[in-house]
Amino acid sequence: MTPDDRLDPGIQRLIAAVDGRPDAMVALALTLLLPRGLAQTARRLCDAALALAPDDREIAAQARRIRSAGVGKWYFTMVQDDDRHALYAAALRSVMPADATLLDIGAGTGLFAMIAARAGAARVIACERDSAVAAAAAAVVARNGYADRVTIIPKDARDLQIGVDLAAPANLLLWDNLANNLIGAGGLKTVEDARARLLTRDAVIMPYRAEIMVGLATHRRPADYAMGIVDGFDMTPFNQLAVAHDTPDRGAIDLRSNGVAIFDMDFTGPPIPAARNAVTVHATAGRVHGIIQWIRFHLAEGIVYDTIDPGVRAFETEVTPVEPFDVADGQAVVICGRHDRDVPWFWLEA
Repeated sequence: MTPDDRLDPGIQRLIAAVDGRPDAMVALALTLLLPRGLAQTARRLCDAALALAPDDREIAAQARRIRSAGVGKWYFTMVQDDDRHALYAAALRSVMPADATLLDIGAGTGLFAMIAARAGAARVIACERDSAVAAAAAAVVARNGYADRVTIIPKDARDLQIGVDLAAPANLLLWDNLANNLIGAGGLKTVEDARARLLTRDAVIMPYRAEIMVGLATHRRPADYAMGIVDGFDMTPFNQLAVAHDTPDRGAIDLRSNGVAIFDMDFTGPPIPAARNAVTVHATAGRVHGIIQWIRFHLAEGIVYDTIDPGVRAFETEVTPVEPFDVADGQAVVICGRHDRDVPWFWLEA
């Protein structure tokens, strides 16, 4: 149940009081409903205001703010990742069971659900917990003629039920990770829950495995991470408040070592426990400013999507800043890491 499902009587009275006045309706949505986390109610009020004043450009401008609230810009960059689309399509074709019922967790724009249908899935059940995103995805699916095979359900995957949302367990799972660190969006718990409740025992899982990769990094703009002398003043004490990790522009980072998998996760096996590990990388000569982390997805046998590759738009690499130091060619450096199933963190061995 969301906050929108249990509106305070006082808010209900305010909504009734502005009924029929588009400017007051969008004002209420912006100043009260959205700040209180009532996005669905705000969007419904916004749609009603637009219906009353379809030609009012100011109302339309306010409505855009309401409709887009909380919707990540990443949806618009993800769909530009052509290599990713091609890899997933090839992987789906290679593993597609006969008469496949595919469960797509994290439908987003609906693109992957349609790619799955085009690759041969008989039925696609795609869930998306953001109701506005789900509605837009359903419109996209209908626009492209796949509504007979693709169903978008505005629910979190952990709220899905067999017999309600799916007629029977799915035999193919496609889960679309939205965390640059693999596990930050609750991916482990979501996949484990789906395997336990929503899939057949022999269901194919995509991706079936993923590695959290690490290496050394040089930042071309190190001042983004650490202050030095500014106008003659020593600003270094402020560095204690520097970010713990960052997602810098790809052009700002150079890889200063080989990459190594620090965590290797198999989503077809037992639940993945919290873990600690240390790996050795070998540097190329230069200055090190941080530990870079990315993901290597194993979609199907021999089909890998690596989020550090040029042209990737769906994911960013993450960098954990370290005290800068110089390395020689071939120098061994030990990177340590730990994850608690929700967040990974990294540091260098002393």
